[in-house]
Amino acid sequence: MTLCVSWIRKVNNLEELIFATDSCLSGGERWNSGVKLFELPRKDCLISFAGETSRTYPLILNLISSIKFDEHLANSHTDINEVLDYLSNLFTTLYNSIDYGGAQGDEVEDFKFLFGGYSWKESKFKLWEIGYLSETNAFVHNEIDENKMFFGFIGDEIEKAEELLEEEQKNNGKRFSNNFDMEPFKVLLTMIREKEYSTIDGAIQIAKIHPPGTTEFLGVYWPSIKGNKTFLGKDVSIDNNPNVNFIDPDTATIVGEELPEKLIEIDSDIYGINTKFVEDCYPLEDGIENRNLRQDLTKRQKSRLKTIFSDLAYARFVESEQLEKETD
Repeated sequence: MTLCVSWIRKVNNLEELIFATDSCLSGGERWNSGVKLFELPRKDCLISFAGETSRTYPLILNLISSIKFDEHLANSHTDINEVLDYLSNLFTTLYNSIDYGGAQGDEVEDFKFLFGGYSWKESKFKLWEIGYLSETNAFVHNEIDENKMFFGFIGDEIEKAEELLEEEQKNNGKRFSNNFDMEPFKVLLTMIREKEYSTIDGAIQIAKIHPPGTTEFLGVYWPSIKGNKTFLGKDVSIDNNPNVNFIDPDTATIVGEELPEKLIEIDSDIYGINTKFVEDCYPLEDGIENRNLRQDLTKRQKSRLKTIFSDLAYARFVESEQLEKETD
């Protein structure tokens, strides 16, 4: 079947809701590049699934189409809780309308979704596990909140996944709590690489939601940093080359976003009008010879630093090429 996970990542007092899943689709035949993580036409919520694609895909595609062509649902001012209610009712109506051709419908007990996003009314992330309940002939949603550690696995080998998650936190010097970084991602990676979990396979698909509700999809180098770039389970190519950041699966960090931890000196002749900004990012502390990178920088500040360093490296390259031509 699959393994999907969602959790709140907390780093430096910042929070983001992350979804990650493998890419394996099975059921008579096996695909290791099936899309299993979807953005709805609102940019503030995501949905993934575990179960038969003959059931899950039609439901998700109907949901995407319904929101896209409904002005009220597509409006970000419509809170995610209202979208959840619509989703549950839509799925129930569609699922109960299936025509089995006179035969009795089969039960799909492991038919699950993870749905979550940012609620502007409650000013926080929300996450639900959604499944069909035969007793009521309806889809029901169970909220995953801080009382439940604010992470959710659906799919195969859930008990093992939770056991590995606890081990991963302990290895990072943490007690088992809802204070997660990228530990759930590493659990998913471990279970894909372990051949004993045969139904969990393919490149990791990952996306996140930033407050107050902006989605960001990421690619992954697969099966390691030495492998190919992949996006939503497929190899990146000339024809399929999305403009996204890519993750090193072993470090769970975005490749190319690394910043130097220290600067020896900041020369105004080199940094020009950016000198004050760079100094603020690398403050001079008493008793410390080097300037250390501030750990509380925002994503925008980090992006500006990266641009400054890239422009500086390019300027030096051009200068070096010019000097080489003059000496020839």
